[in-house]
Amino acid sequence: MSIRSVFVLLAAVLLLLSSALAQGAPTTQLCVAAVQVGGLQINDPSFSTTAVQNAFIKDFAKQKNSRLETVTLKASAPDDALAEAKEKKCEYVVTTNVAEIHSESGYTGGLAGVNMQNFFVTVNYKLNKVADGAEQASGSVKASDRSGAQTATIETMKKISEKVAGALKNAGSAPAS
Repeated sequence: MSIRSVFVLLAAVLLLLSSALAQGAPTTQLCVAAVQVGGLQINDPSFSTTAVQNAFIKDFAKQKNSRLETVTLKASAPDDALAEAKEKKCEYVVTTNVAEIHSESGYTGGLAGVNMQNFFVTVNYKLNKVADGAEQASGSVKASDRSGAQTATIETMKKISEKVAGALKNAGSAPAS
C-alpha cells in the first residue's frame, strides 16, 4: 500500500468519525411552559412571566446537560402545556406556577432607619414525561429578595432548574455533569 493510499484511507476514516461526532448523542427535548401566575395580583408592572421563563432556560443551560435541549412553550396550564409539548415532540415538560407573592416592610437599624420592603415568592413546579403524562418530579421552592417580586421569582427558577436537571439525570435522560 502506498503512502498516498494510506493518507486517503486515513482521511476517509477521519471524515466518517467527524460525521459521527457531529451527529453526537441524541438530544432530549425539555419543553418549558410559560409561567403560570393564577389569580395572583402582581402589583409590579415590570413583572414579566417571559423573563422568568427565560431565566429558567438560561439557568437550565448552565447545568451541563449537553444532551438536553429546551423548547419554549406558549401554554402555561399543565394540560395545555402537555398537549403543546406532544406537538413539539418533547420527551419532558416542566410547568411552573407562582403560588404566592407578598411583601413585608421592615426598618433597617440606625438613627435614620429606612423602610425596606422584602418580597417573598413561592413557586410550585412539575416535571412530567410527555408520552404518558407521568410525573417525574415536583415540589415547591421559595425565595425572597429586596429588589422586587420578579427578582425573587427568578431566584426560584434557578433552584427549580437545578432540581429538574437532577431529576432528569436520575431518570437517565442526562449525562453526568
